[in-house]
Amino acid sequence: MQLLEQPVYRIADIEFDPARNCLRRGDQEQVLRQKSLLVLRYLIEHRERSVSKDELLQNVWEGVAVTDDALVQIIVELRKLLGDDSRQPRFIRTIPKAGYHFIGPVEELSASSIHLGQSAVIEIEETTSVQVEFEETLGPISVLATAPPPVRWLNRKPGLLAGLGGGLLIAVLALLSFGKRPASRTEIALPRVPGKRAVAVLYFENQSGDRELDWLREGLADMVITNLSRSRKLTVLSRQQLVALLTHLGRAHAPQLDLEEGLEIARRAQAEALIQGSFVRLGTQVRVDVRVLDARGQLQAAESLLAERPELLLAQIDLLALKLSAHLGAALPDADAQRGLAARMTNNLDAYRYYSLALEQAQMFQFPEAIALLEKAVALDPQFALAHARIGYVYAVKQGQGERAQPYLEKALQVGERLSERDRLYIMAWMANARRDPAQAIQTYRQLLAQYPQEVEGYQRLGWLLIQQGQRDEALQVLRQGAVIDPEWRDLYNALGEVYLHAGQQADAQAAYERYVQLAPNDPNAYDSLANMQQWFGRYDKAEELYQRALALNPESMVAILHLGHTYFWQGRYRAALEQYRRVSEVAPNAWQRGYGHAQCAAVYLKQGDLPRAAAAARQAMKYDKGFSFEALLVALAQGDRAAAAQLKPAFLTANSFAGAQERGHLRGYYAALGLVAWREGRTDEAVTHFQAGLRHRALIWNYDAYEDCLANAYLELGRADEAVAEYERILKINPHYPLAHYHLGQAYERKGERQQARAAYQRFLQVWQDADADIPEVNEAQARLSR
Repeated sequence: MQLLEQPVYRIADIEFDPARNCLRRGDQEQVLRQKSLLVLRYLIEHRERSVSKDELLQNVWEGVAVTDDALVQIIVELRKLLGDDSRQPRFIRTIPKAGYHFIGPVEELSASSIHLGQSAVIEIEETTSVQVEFEETLGPISVLATAPPPVRWLNRKPGLLAGLGGGLLIAVLALLSFGKRPASRTEIALPRVPGKRAVAVLYFENQSGDRELDWLREGLADMVITNLSRSRKLTVLSRQQLVALLTHLGRAHAPQLDLEEGLEIARRAQAEALIQGSFVRLGTQVRVDVRVLDARGQLQAAESLLAERPELLLAQIDLLALKLSAHLGAALPDADAQRGLAARMTNNLDAYRYYSLALEQAQMFQFPEAIALLEKAVALDPQFALAHARIGYVYAVKQGQGERAQPYLEKALQVGERLSERDRLYIMAWMANARRDPAQAIQTYRQLLAQYPQEVEGYQRLGWLLIQQGQRDEALQVLRQGAVIDPEWRDLYNALGEVYLHAGQQADAQAAYERYVQLAPNDPNAYDSLANMQQWFGRYDKAEELYQRALALNPESMVAILHLGHTYFWQGRYRAALEQYRRVSEVAPNAWQRGYGHAQCAAVYLKQGDLPRAAAAARQAMKYDKGFSFEALLVALAQGDRAAAAQLKPAFLTANSFAGAQERGHLRGYYAALGLVAWREGRTDEAVTHFQAGLRHRALIWNYDAYEDCLANAYLELGRADEAVAEYERILKINPHYPLAHYHLGQAYERKGERQQARAAYQRFLQVWQDADADIPEVNEAQARLSR
């Protein structure tokens, strides 16, 4: 075999051979994906300095619009292959909010000096199939899920691959590297509605191989789906459903489906018509060809368009979709025909691309990334009403920042003269969220669903609002109805898990969250939600494992970092919790989130009784945002500094408003905060009243303190031992490992003179907190009491 004279890099005990697209460790070899190779080579070639994310995206993706998440996934993959650790890096160091720096030792070798050892292939371990069963009444969901199959290095004799051509070898390895997708008995079928024709639109084929236009494979399909969905005579397979079907068939990453595979998609979806398309660049022009087929594969119609420039595609796609609608016997009325993508969204292709990418980021709870992409979209097209609206949506609905949301939502209505009625209803619902009027938002969503009963996002958003307002039964009904329409809409299962979780239905909650993970295996938030559930029920080891899986997908996922810190906090592992909270401040993309990390540190120091450090952390949090006054106020009260407390209290009351807490479904936190301040100020009866009110609202399971024991602790301090015991026992039925509950239960039994029960509670506490920091006063006190 003739060797290409290109440098080979020796990195510790690994050889990186860009010419052969592989890493070698001894006689083991691992083939790299193309983007992974380019990123690693670029970092190594510029190892004398740090490389920004923008520089990597520009040079590796050559200006094609992708999100930071695509780069993060590559870095995660490279670290895994190199045996690196993001926390204690030997090779790739993350520069927070900036980029990456290759810090490992590198030796350049000539390719001809490298001895080719034994070849290797990748072995994929078999896994049990995932089975999903739905009762016909959409009752409890039964899910048996397994993790994706691990990829590992494995030796093979040279002769095994010697007979394979280079292209075939790479193809085999590439296919193996995707692993085997779990099978599922779930059928994704379009509903049979009288007078409506069911249609499936496939991804388009990039016949030119132009990477700059590769995003149009999904983008063009998305545009056609969006246009055809406006017809009241068509039921169109959604993008989410298409992705799920392709995943089930093991074709999620296929560049193009042949006719038989396309017909299989149509058959599984029970579609009566299939739309296939392709595109090619011809100089500066882009040609798009589309075929309409029936369920047997017979050609019904063909259309094409020629855009003089890629940026003119949107307007042309509108016309193409109108023709397709006519071929499908579902021509749009004149008024609807005039509201194509270009009219109701944008005629700027790059703006549409940023908008499409932003929706994916928002769905994965990557809100700063989503807003950054949407800001790029409106910069390119200031009249892009839905992009303005989605910025408002992220601020109002996802982040609870109504004041920041309102200007964007108002701008959307101002420039969106030709918005559809459906879009206007969504924006009005988001406006109600921004104005902290959940009742109006609920009414608007109900109106939307009455007019557009197939609008699954409406069911999802209404379900979340009902959950936040404590209307659990109706939320469950709404979410189940949404799942009937689209059983693959993953966020529905996130919301269903929340309903079951607060109802105490552990098995159903776990099944719903596992279904969420199955539908979104590359979304860190899916693992975070499942981990949050495990934490709430006291399964901390499992929770930690799932948070680590979320961080393996995105090491800078602030939500997973924060929640992992909470898991440590709940186990008395305060030092580990502090490390996570400090990392939140390091990776946070904005000032408010950096302040939030410092506020969490203040809460830990306060719990430890370290008032000087608590005060310093609280001051740091308030430098970023004055809203972080709660911890600072508690510290001032604990220090007996009445003057400082008096100065802080107005800011605390402003930030801790009833309307804001009600709108977000955080009333337990609202009452608990009022109660804790009242307690510190000596108003104990008022504090107890607040704690009792707080417990009537849903627990803040995602918080460092769920305030489940606030009333029990008050009873204990007031000497009301019987009531304290009853409360602690109630809590331990929910979570047998609830923080400090066994310890305080032991104290309550002691005050009642029941020494054996007290002893058992202290022993259980020490067993549950066996991994806690050694210097925690409660641990030392429990040991001392047992020894006596």
